[in-house]
Amino acid sequence: MPEHAYLNQVSQKEPQKLEIEFKNGEIESINGENYSDKIKAIQKLNEIGSKYALGRGMHVGDTILGSKGRVGFEAPAAMLTIEAHRTLEKYVLTKWQMHWKEQLANWYGMLLHEAQYLDPVMQNIEKFLEDTQKTVSGKVFITLYPYHFVVEGIESKYDMLSSKFGTYGEENTLWSGDDVKGFTKILSNQIKLFNAVTKE
Repeated sequence: MPEHAYLNQVSQKEPQKLEIEFKNGEIESINGENYSDKIKAIQKLNEIGSKYALGRGMHVGDTILGSKGRVGFEAPAAMLTIEAHRTLEKYVLTKWQMHWKEQLANWYGMLLHEAQYLDPVMQNIEKFLEDTQKTVSGKVFITLYPYHFVVEGIESKYDMLSSKFGTYGEENTLWSGDDVKGFTKILSNQIKLFNAVTKE
C-alpha cells in the first residue's frame, strides 16, 4: 500500500517504554493507569501506537464464497494487545492449554467470519477460552520504535519460567538426572515395541 493510504505517520522517533497489565486476560492498566473501561484502554493504546505508525499490515484470507480477499489495515491497539497477551500466555499457560486454545481459536475465528455465531458450539468454545484466562494476569513490558515494537518481558505471579524452579538448560529443582533416565526409558517403550514387531 502507498504510504499516504495509512492514517497515521511517524510523529515520534525516540523509543518509548510501554507497560500493559492484564488481569484474567483483559487489560487492567497501561503505564500504571487503571482502565475499567476497556474501550478507553484500546483508545489509549491507539493514541500511543499511532505516533510510531504501528499496527500496519496486509491480510489475505478466504471469503465464504471461496474467493480470496485482501485487506490493508492499521490497528496499533490490536497489534500491541494481541502480541502482549500472546507473550504473557506463553509464560502462564501449560503446553496443552496453548495447543488447544490455538486450535479452537482458529475454528472460532473461521465460524465467526462465516456468520455462524449463533451455533451453540461457539458458546462451548467461548467457555474453554474464558477458562484459560484465569491465570493470564501480569505485566508485559514493550519498547516502541517507528514502525515496530519489541516485547521485552513479563512479570507475573503465575510465571512458570520462574527461577524458583531452576534455570532453563542449566539446573532444575523439580527432577534429577536419574528421573530423566527412567522417563526416557518409559517414553521409548512404544518405539521399541514398534521396531520389534516390524523388524522382519
